[in-house]
Amino acid sequence: MSDGRMALNFFEIGLVLTFISMVLGPFGVTEWAIASALVACVLALAGICLAFSSWDEPDDESSQREQKTEAVQAPGGGAGAEDPAGK
Repeated sequence: MSDGRMALNFFEIGLVLTFISMVLGPFGVTEWAIASALVACVLALAGICLAFSSWDEPDDESSQREQKTEAVQAPGGGAGAEDPAGK
């Protein structure tokens, strides 16, 4: 798993924990609300560190897409190249 994907997972888990904290707080369950908010903050900081460390990494999807387009294009021409038979 790449650092960028792990950072995205940390963001998603942290977002869910933040929503849990926002729901539990008004109902008076402050211990669990504070605990989930603290874990969400830790995950957010870890996600930020991972995201900045993987800033220059190429995206997995874009690199795979580039490899597929290079394999599909014919050498010496591609879409829009003239037909050698003159038609």
